[in-house]
Amino acid sequence: MKVLLIQPPVRDFYQTRIRTQPIGLAYLAASLRLEGFEALILDCQTGRQHAIPLPPQFAHLQDIYPSDDRSPFRLYSGFYHFGMGWEEIRQAIDASKPDVIGISSLFTPYHGEALKVARIVKEGGPSRVVVMGGPHVSGDPEGVLNSGRVDYVVLGEGEVRLPRLLKAIREKGCVSDMEGIGYCNGGKIRINPVEGSIDHVNSIPWPARDLLEMDRYRIGKRRSTMLVTSRGCPHHCAYCSAYLVMGNRFRPRSPEAVVEEMVDCQRRYHITSFDIEDDNFTFDLGRAKDLMNLIIETFGERALYLSAMNGVSFASLDAELLGLMRRAGFGAVNLSFVSTDALTRKTMKRPGADPAYFDQIVESAVQVGLAATAYAIFGLPGQTIPEMVDTLIYLMARRVLIGPSIYYPSPGTALMEHCRREGLLPPDMSQWRSSAFPVETRDFDRLDLVTLFRLTRLINFIKGQMGHGEIPDGLSWRDLFLWSNNMGQEGPDSWPHLLHLFFEERSFFCLIRGPGGDLSVKRIPSSRRVIDLFLDKGLAQIILMA
Repeated sequence: MKVLLIQPPVRDFYQTRIRTQPIGLAYLAASLRLEGFEALILDCQTGRQHAIPLPPQFAHLQDIYPSDDRSPFRLYSGFYHFGMGWEEIRQAIDASKPDVIGISSLFTPYHGEALKVARIVKEGGPSRVVVMGGPHVSGDPEGVLNSGRVDYVVLGEGEVRLPRLLKAIREKGCVSDMEGIGYCNGGKIRINPVEGSIDHVNSIPWPARDLLEMDRYRIGKRRSTMLVTSRGCPHHCAYCSAYLVMGNRFRPRSPEAVVEEMVDCQRRYHITSFDIEDDNFTFDLGRAKDLMNLIIETFGERALYLSAMNGVSFASLDAELLGLMRRAGFGAVNLSFVSTDALTRKTMKRPGADPAYFDQIVESAVQVGLAATAYAIFGLPGQTIPEMVDTLIYLMARRVLIGPSIYYPSPGTALMEHCRREGLLPPDMSQWRSSAFPVETRDFDRLDLVTLFRLTRLINFIKGQMGHGEIPDGLSWRDLFLWSNNMGQEGPDSWPHLLHLFFEERSFFCLIRGPGGDLSVKRIPSSRRVIDLFLDKGLAQIILMA
């Protein structure tokens, strides 16, 4: 039996290309091979991107994201299809002649693209079997099966469940009591709940990277791959759906097993860049230190480029681990901060320490030479504008870049159910994406969140200018205002002029290139109450470069 595993393309304002490697499908392919199946992977997110018209459901964002914005503070300009075109996907599916097609649906806002691929599969032959899995599927299996385009869904981890399902399909066996499997029979949907997780994660075969075009996955000039060194996260944060697939029980791989895989990647694929994609890489502090020590012992100091782009909780770090991470090859660390507000962290069930401990971790990171980015979440139901502004002001005075994460609802989470009960969900699931600022409450609206997002972009830009020596480190906003007043000789299309306009007009502006090639300044819709509060509270506060 030949099985084609597909990662669908995505359509959005942006894509983080360095995080698109379908490592989950590579894990599934390896497990299928072990059970005697022929496995192929079609990564539809590789290749080109092309601009497409803004879909009608995003028409309200037209003014928020002006097309062809040339401002250094810009957010997104244009809407894109990232990856293979639909006809190209159809031809690739037909050419592979699969018996079963497995489709990954990772994020709810992109589930429409996964269903489009399923429709293409069924148009080529209604008897083709379509299986779908991934976080969205685990969160809303009934909705997926109700689409009429999917025959089976796999919940949770698929390395054992998918081969078991395919054996039953091949042998025309019974799937009615197969745990973690859902299907539709005679118009009636049946979902068999997940009964457990894979206990011995060291036994899971390494991803079938030979089925991926490894030259397509690079960080800089280095071939790169993702590593999963543990599974499961015990924290169960109210907004996070990670537990739906990987469970809430932390199950680590041994450092020896991880390093053995890394050595194989270097030997077979000449990979020297590894991104640790765990949900909670540093949950076991001792194991994380053992892993870093073994990497140093095996490869030497800073011989590799390491990252953990999924982020780590600052509460589970210490100075010793940060030093080991730097020696092992980390150049930066992404810290999950969430909010300065203790009540928000408690309500969201987010583990964390006092912000004073965060300051210690940042200071330790700086001392060992690690650049730090702190991720704050904006737009959580229950948050207020003053709280979000306070978080922004707090982080701008630390030696970190600020990563603004706009809350988006994920099926199967407690916060998603709250949004449903309160009527906060946009009508179309494709609108549940961060770039559409999906949730508005009595305390904030979309324009407030967009303005906070732009403020973050402005702060990070200024931190960057400080890092380049263009302006002195440690200026306050009042200093910047006086500085921008003295930059009258700069042209109207310069960033100092845009900064001056921000202070004078308390609004953001974009730069649009006209037919003759000249740049003109245009006001962008901005929340005056957010900017007023930010400047009133933060005018005397300093900005520190990252």
